[in-house]
Amino acid sequence: MLLAMGLVVLCAGHAHAARPMNTDDANIVDDKACQLESWVKTTHASLERWAIPGCNFGGEVEWSVGGNAQTEDAMGKTQFWVGQVKKRWVPVGEQTVGISTTLGAMVTRPALGDKPEDKDYYLNVPVTVPLGQDRVIHLNAGWVHHQALGVSHPTWGVGGELPLTARIIAIAETYGEAAMGTRYQVGLRMWVVPQRVQIDTTYGNQVGQPEHLRWFTVGVRLLSPAFLP
Repeated sequence: MLLAMGLVVLCAGHAHAARPMNTDDANIVDDKACQLESWVKTTHASLERWAIPGCNFGGEVEWSVGGNAQTEDAMGKTQFWVGQVKKRWVPVGEQTVGISTTLGAMVTRPALGDKPEDKDYYLNVPVTVPLGQDRVIHLNAGWVHHQALGVSHPTWGVGGELPLTARIIAIAETYGEAAMGTRYQVGLRMWVVPQRVQIDTTYGNQVGQPEHLRWFTVGVRLLSPAFLP
């Protein structure tokens, strides 16, 4: 699932990309296999703990359901639940541009009892362009509807991956939602066990915002071999 990635929290943009990027890529988890993406995101005033498992039961479709437990100084504890389905139309190849479509929803359960649950519905189209030598560019275009606010906005993302060694990859991206500001993120991810266990760390912020709003993340991604019937 490459999930990713979105989102103002799944972090802005609602693409729910695979960690550690919010800008999603066009690939999905292998056929009949599953993955678990889990990470911690910390800011000056909040701590988020995410876990999103996903599986490919066949048909070039990946299903993901997961959630977050978040603690914020001003708000207390909040929960987010997300579910999405991602259809891959064209796999990424050495000279082939990959294309997928993602549909999903996120439910927010506020810490304050006087506020109702909120729901966001999103659509995202990830496109991955190979540049050779395992370098790629990810382009996202999408849409999100905020039910409580009664508004819909376009979303977007541009990200890149640059292998530094056989196991270490540098990433950078910028992404956002119309009327909600532009965010950026840079980081590294490393294969501990190639194609099975990956860890990552990132730094990010919103353009034009003070440094105390910056965030840091540390995550792990586990990929299984094919085992589903």
